[in-house]
Amino acid sequence: MASTPVLVARQLSKTVSAPEGELTLLEHIDLTVQGGDTLAITGPSGSGKSTLLGLLAGLDVPTSGDVRLAGEPFSGLDEDARAALRGRYCSFVFQAFHLVADLTALENVMLPLEIAGADRARDKARHWLARVGLGKRERHFPAQLSGGEQQRVALARAFAMEPALLFADEPT
Repeated sequence: MASTPVLVARQLSKTVSAPEGELTLLEHIDLTVQGGDTLAITGPSGSGKSTLLGLLAGLDVPTSGDVRLAGEPFSGLDEDARAALRGRYCSFVFQAFHLVADLTALENVMLPLEIAGADRARDKARHWLARVGLGKRERHFPAQLSGGEQQRVALARAFAMEPALLFADEPT
């Protein structure tokens, strides 16, 4: 018996207004992601990779088409409902990492766990920092970490939520 795909996009398109008229960023994208799949979206700069990730993650809405997350309609929801659904199933690692400057590495990983009301947030955060090789840097602030170390804190934060789907924008 087949399981419900984690993510399904059908006929996904995104257009925006530009000085020269309407600009098509993406057109008629179909995509299905099953649990356990690993998928890389590659292409030249400006080809729409980040736009597609934003649409799939519900950070933006498509001009046309539909996204379903864990079998639930996603793209047609309002921002609050998309955020709630995204919070149940997804984590996102952004290009800029979005670490909170005034929080230590440990606190940055703990933050979404605490917001979600997770048990043993500190223990889970420590576990994931150790998994990314930063167990000895948990009391360091982002400014005290290299760019690669900051990226690993962002990854630990994302993995700590145990998402069904992890989006990574420019992960390397």
